[in-house]
Amino acid sequence: MLATAGVGVVAFLVFAGLARPLKSPAPAVAEIERIIELAGFGLSQVSLTGHRYTLDSDVFDAIGLQAAHTMLSFDSRAAQDRIERLPWVERASIERVLPDRLEVRVSERSPYAVWHRGDRSFLIDKSGRVLTAVPRGAMPSLPRVAGEGAATEASRLFTLLADHPALMARIEIAERIGGRRWMLRLADGGTVQLPARGETEALARALRIAGARGPEAREIDVRVSARTLVRGPESRNEIMEREGRAVIGGI
Repeated sequence: MLATAGVGVVAFLVFAGLARPLKSPAPAVAEIERIIELAGFGLSQVSLTGHRYTLDSDVFDAIGLQAAHTMLSFDSRAAQDRIERLPWVERASIERVLPDRLEVRVSERSPYAVWHRGDRSFLIDKSGRVLTAVPRGAMPSLPRVAGEGAATEASRLFTLLADHPALMARIEIAERIGGRRWMLRLADGGTVQLPARGETEALARALRIAGARGPEAREIDVRVSARTLVRGPESRNEIMEREGRAVIGGI
């Protein structure tokens, strides 16, 4: 009789489409849940797939089975929202499998860059979401960014640099200055200063100058559209190029 009652209650509440917890007086719900558990329909198994970086324990805590002993009181939508708030999780789905199991599938975010912020470093995804703290030298194959606002702007910068793979390979770290513009620090110690607006044209101009002057162009400043400032590796002379004319002056 208990099994029959349990099957009837679960079938009505679950397959009839009532996915939200039953809103009845607490004693009534508790009694119904007791009957369902005795009938073998308590929530006792969770199948978790699709995760690599997220800890099992974090997902189980987010599911929150401590507060729901059967499918009658389990709120799958709320559990899904909690799982998707975990740093690595992009999407999650929860499927109820009678009599007593949940199947949880997780899709995780991909590491995109390492963001240096002060003396700490973080893995970020393409949207700039912080995934986890890491040692400074972790994942050396990923590009590095630094400065306030660098995480959310990194994707736009690296999309621009994708058309210039030779330069991209030379960048040691891209630093966000004042939350407005980028300074590219190169592995050989050189720098490229980009403006807050018009980065595409400025970058093309910087590459043109670098190609023409070679090692002489150790530091290139293209923040102002009307001129390019170039400094060599040893000289303290600055070359200002204005509308195609080079003017050399001491600094």
